[in-house]
Amino acid sequence: MLISTLLSAATVGFSAGVTPGPLQALLLSYAIKGGWKKALPAVFAPVVSDGPVILLVLLILNSVSAGFVRVLQIGGALFLLYLAWDSFRAYRNYVEVEEQAEAKGYQTLLKATAMNLLSPGPWLFWSLINGPNLVEAWQVSPWWGVGYLEVFYGVFILTNVVLIVLFSSMRQMGEKVRRALLLAAAIALAGFAVYQSCRVWG
Repeated sequence: MLISTLLSAATVGFSAGVTPGPLQALLLSYAIKGGWKKALPAVFAPVVSDGPVILLVLLILNSVSAGFVRVLQIGGALFLLYLAWDSFRAYRNYVEVEEQAEAKGYQTLLKATAMNLLSPGPWLFWSLINGPNLVEAWQVSPWWGVGYLEVFYGVFILTNVVLIVLFSSMRQMGEKVRRALLLAAAIALAGFAVYQSCRVWG
């Protein structure tokens, strides 16, 4: 069961890294304009901004019934299917990332952190997907919960680092890889949605 928990964290982390969104667009646009060294600090924005989101979501989830958590997990599976469709639509109607004005490394981190904290995406993501998964792992053992977070953020950050380096060094190759990863993310998200649904109803 530990392997499946960590695999879930890796799948969600990879999908979060390649799924189109304001944060990813910002990261890649800065990579194109300013190079990977200036864009790289921004990949740590979710680690900075997600703290309050995670604490609030976990406080709420720990105070509700197990049945309500199951409802959230079902909602999370539906949300995953929506994200899978969104990734597939982005793959089918691919649009290249536009350049942003050049900025210093710490400025990219601050802007990405503010954007991530004020965006509804992280709140939905942690309420419907990562929150219930983290609570489930934590209930088995706090070490499982810590392991889930480490694998999720490790894969998420690594995915963004790879994309940033590709975009800053090989623009055309980066676009091709990103488009292929969008299709892979759509498949992974759909598969994980089915897996989570089976866990809830099983």
